Formats: sequence, structure tokens, C-alpha cells
Amino acid sequence: MTHTLDTSILIGLVQRYPREVFKSLWDSVEAAARSGQVCICQEVLPELRRGGDYLEAWAKGIAGFVCQATDNELATAAAISQAHPGWVSEQKNAADPFIIAHAEETGRVIVTDERRAGPGTADRNQKIPNVADERGVRCVTFLGFMRSQGWRF
Repeated sequence: MTHTLDTSILIGLVQRYPREVFKSLWDSVEAAARSGQVCICQEVLPELRRGGDYLEAWAKGIAGFVCQATDNELATAAAISQAHPGWVSEQKNAADPFIIAHAEETGRVIVTDERRAGPGTADRNQKIPNVADERGVRCVTFLGFMRSQGWRF
């Protein structure tokens, strides 16, 4: 099973698992990326850039970690955005339709710690798991991902 990471997972690595304390976790993420088990879609990079830290350069520095969008992924992301016109607003949720489209088109599982919004939630408040469910795309938490990889620290 291969996975694609939501931006929040990488931001969470920096905030909750600093590299100087959790070096083996970061090494495991990098090894999974190099082996093709995990990636991010290119549309995540602007969100990483806005963080003002080293994440964008780090992600770009791992061979094979950043996946380029295919024409099918772009079309799927457009369809998702059309189905949820209020979801993406300027920079808010900008990468989310692409993350779902990438997972759908490649058969990957999305790794996100977003929690599903309740029924009847307005588009502007949708979460990746809600929209992924509509598209038949599976989501797991970061802890679930680590368990699926058999990581032990």
C-alpha cells in the first residue's frame, strides 16, 4: 500500500516531532519516500513554502518524494473543486483537491490528521476525509500510517 501525505502531516512533524529529538522518525519518512511508499503532490509545496521553515527545501531534496500532477489528476481536482465550490478559498485548502485527486488516480491512501466534519457541513468547512469518502479514497491518520509501515521507535 502506498500513501500520499497531507500538508498538515509535514507541518506536524516540525511542530510535534522535531528532528533533533525524533531523528529515527524523520529517517523513516525519508526512507519511505525514497522507496516510493510515500509522496506528496506538487501542490503541497506552496503550503510548505508559506510556513517559512525548511520543509519545502527538505521535501524537494528527497528524490521521488514530490509527485508531478498528471492531466487526469488535474481534471479530477477540477471536478472536486466544482463539486465543492466553497471549499478552496485563495490559500485555504488550496492543495486539498489535488491531494485527493492524486490519491484517487494513483490508488494511494491519504495520510491526514484532519477529522471528518459532521453531516450538512458547509463547503468552506469540509475536510479531506469527507471529500475523499465521496470519491472512494481511503484516509488514515499519521499514527495509522506508522502502524501500517511497522515502524517502532
